[in-house]
Amino acid sequence: SLAFLSTSRDHKNEKLRVADAVSGAVREVYEESTNTQFESGQGTVNWRYLPASNEFVWFTERDGWGHLYLYDLNTGKLKNQITKGDWAVWQVLKVDDKARVIYGLAGGHEKGVNPYFGQVFRVNFDGSGFQMLTPEPANHNITFSPDGKYFIDNFSTPDTPITAVLRDSSGKLIASL
Repeated sequence: SLAFLSTSRDHKNEKLRVADAVSGAVREVYEESTNTQFESGQGTVNWRYLPASNEFVWFTERDGWGHLYLYDLNTGKLKNQITKGDWAVWQVLKVDDKARVIYGLAGGHEKGVNPYFGQVFRVNFDGSGFQMLTPEPANHNITFSPDGKYFIDNFSTPDTPITAVLRDSSGKLIASL
């Protein structure tokens, strides 16, 4: 199977569709409309197709902030909201569907930190266990190891040069690079 989005010309309507690769049949799974313009994230798409668990992760700004929601792939029904609050998910960086954990980049979550600084978080599919993995008040750019157990975190601010560190997937600092 193959999942894809169909977008209206004015970007006010999105439809998640799943195609059967053998028969070519296309099934509409979910549809969302907005009065302004539908956004899927900053610099990347934030929805994820999870056929092994018959689910999909959906990004929407329906509550005024960009957040993630978990849906049933068969019925298109909402299972639960994954992230919420007066802050925004910017990007889904990695989804570990076996451990049911999402890693992402967010802005505005930490009080007293410039809301334009992107910080890395992890959260369980059910919305529990939210944890900020990059505590420094800076803009973070990360690269995961192929096995997903570690990531390199390059962070900086307009006033400080880039610092590079190695962290494990729980955010524990392993080494300065």
